[in-house]
Amino acid sequence: MDTSLMEVVIKNIAVLGVAAYLTTQLPPFRRALNQFQYRLQDKVILVFIFGFFSAVGNYLGMPIMGSLANTRIVGAVAGGLLGGPIVGLGAGIIGAIPRYFMGGFTMIPAAAANILVGYLSGLIYARYGPRKIGIKTAFAAAFGAEVILKLMVITLSTPFEAAWELERVIAVPTTIANSLGVMLFVYIVRDVYQEQEKAQARSAQQAMRVIQKTNGVLGQGLSIESAQCVAEIVYSEIEADAVAVTDTDKTLAFLGAGNDHHIVGQPFITLATKRAMQSRQTIITNDKEGIGCPYKDCPLTAVIDAPMVVNNRFQGSIKVYKTGAGMILPYEAELVQGIADFLSLQLLHGELEAQTVLLAQAEYNSLRAQIHPHFIFNTLGTIRATIRTEPEKARALIKDLSDIIRRHIRPGKEMNALQEELEFVDSYIRLEQARFGDRIQIIKVIDPETYRQAVPVFSVQVLVENAVKHGLSPKKDGGIIQIRVIREREAVHISVEDNGVGISKERLARLLETQPVPQIAGGIGIGLSNVHARIQRLFGNEFGISIGSNENEGTHVFIRLPWQEVAPDDAAEGRKSCHCG
Repeated sequence: MDTSLMEVVIKNIAVLGVAAYLTTQLPPFRRALNQFQYRLQDKVILVFIFGFFSAVGNYLGMPIMGSLANTRIVGAVAGGLLGGPIVGLGAGIIGAIPRYFMGGFTMIPAAAANILVGYLSGLIYARYGPRKIGIKTAFAAAFGAEVILKLMVITLSTPFEAAWELERVIAVPTTIANSLGVMLFVYIVRDVYQEQEKAQARSAQQAMRVIQKTNGVLGQGLSIESAQCVAEIVYSEIEADAVAVTDTDKTLAFLGAGNDHHIVGQPFITLATKRAMQSRQTIITNDKEGIGCPYKDCPLTAVIDAPMVVNNRFQGSIKVYKTGAGMILPYEAELVQGIADFLSLQLLHGELEAQTVLLAQAEYNSLRAQIHPHFIFNTLGTIRATIRTEPEKARALIKDLSDIIRRHIRPGKEMNALQEELEFVDSYIRLEQARFGDRIQIIKVIDPETYRQAVPVFSVQVLVENAVKHGLSPKKDGGIIQIRVIREREAVHISVEDNGVGISKERLARLLETQPVPQIAGGIGIGLSNVHARIQRLFGNEFGISIGSNENEGTHVFIRLPWQEVAPDDAAEGRKSCHCG
C-alpha cells in the first residue's frame, strides 16, 4: 500500500471533516437538518451543500497512473445517508460533472458510480431515516459504495490491465480513508440531531411550565391585564428578545425590544399579525420584511406569530420575536403554537361556559405525574384542527378532555366503580380515535353484575393507554383493543388485549425474571407497575397485574381483584361528576 497516497487522502479527509463541522454551523444547513421531513427547499439546500463537497473532493485528489485517487464519493454517500435519494442523486451528479471534464481513462465509470452510490445511499435513508443511521451503518454504506466504484472502474475502463493496476494501488487506502470520511461526516451531523433533541426536551419542560402558570389566566377572556400576565410568563420562560399578545385589532401586551413603537392599547402594526389573522395559521419568518413593521429602525428580525382561534374565529395572537442574527427553529415554533393552542382552549371554554379547562393550580403537580404532556399537546392539536371544520365535534372532544382532566384532579378518591372507569376509558378512546381514526377500534365484553365493582382509579385507563401508545400506534394499520370483565366466585378478572406489535418472548422473559411487572423501555411498564403496587397495597399480594405478549401478535394484560362493590353513594357521586358540563 502506497503510504504517501494514504497520507494525502487522510489529509483530505481531515480537511473535509473541518469543512463539515463548519458547514453544520450555517443557519440554512441547520434549519434543513432540523426538519423531521425535508421540504423541497430543504432538499435543494442539502443537494448543493453535499454536491459541493463531492465536487471539491475531485480537486483534493491525487493524480496517479492517468486517473485520480480522491474523496469525491464522500459527499455523494453522506448526502444520500443524511438527505435521502433525491439529495444523494443530486449530490452525486454535481460531483460527477467536474470529474467528467477532468478526463482520464476511468472518467465514465467514476462519474457514473458517483451518481449511483449517491442514490443507493439515499435508499438507506429511506429505509431507516437519518436519526437511525449510526456510525457502523455509515461505514458499511461507504465501504459498499467504494466496492461498487472499484468494480465499475475495473469492468468498464479500458484498457482493463491499466484499471486493474490502478485499483491494486489505490483500492485499500481510498476505501479505508473514504469510509472513515463518511463516518466522520455522519458523526458530526449527528451532533446537530443530539442538540435538537436536547433543545426539544428543554422546550417540553418550558411548555409545561408555561401551561402551569397560564392555566386559568384567560378564563374571563382577553384583556390588557390577562394579556400582560401571559406575556410576562412567556417572556420569562422562553429565550426571546420580545413577546407580544394581541386581540383582534390592537396590542394588549408587549415586552422587550421594540416597545418604543409597539404600543399597548394601539392597533397592531405588523404585516405578520395581519397575515395570521387572515389565514388563522401560524406565521414564521426570519427576516424583517416578513415581519412587516413600518418602523424602519425596528430591531425585530424574526417572529413566530401564533393565532388563538376559537370556532374558526381569530381571537388574538401570541408573538415571540428575536433580534439580530436570531432564528426561529422548528421546535420553538411548535412550543409557541402549543401555548397558543392551550390559550385558545381556555378562550373556547369561556365562550361555551364550560367548567375549568384543565385543572386548579394547586392540583397541577398531581396531574403532571399522571397525564403525559404529549397526550395533551396531541389532543390540543387535534381539537385545533377540528375546530375549524367541525366545531360540534370539537366541543365533544373538549368535553372528553375536560372529563379526563377533572377525574385526574378530583382529590381524595382512590376507588371508582367499574362503570365510571369504563366511561373514563370511553372519553380517552374518543380522543385517540379523533387522532388515529379507524386505526383504533375497541370491543368491550362486560359482565353486567361487575359494573359496581370497586377498581383503583385510572387502573383500566392505564392499560388501554399502553395498548394504544405501545401496541397499536406503532402499527401502520392500527388494530383492536378488547376489554373483558368477568366475575369468578369471589374474584373479578379484567383483561385488556390488543393485536398490536407485541413484545418479543426473549425480552419479556428477561424483564419478568427481575420484577413481576416490567419497567419496559419506552414507558409501557411504568404506569402498570404503579397500578400493580396500588392493587397489592389495597387488597393484598394475591391480587395485581400480569402480562403476556407475543411479538407481532399483541399483548394481553390481566388485573385480578377481589369481588367488592362500591357504596351506592360513591357510585352515584362518580357518575354525577362524570357528566357535568
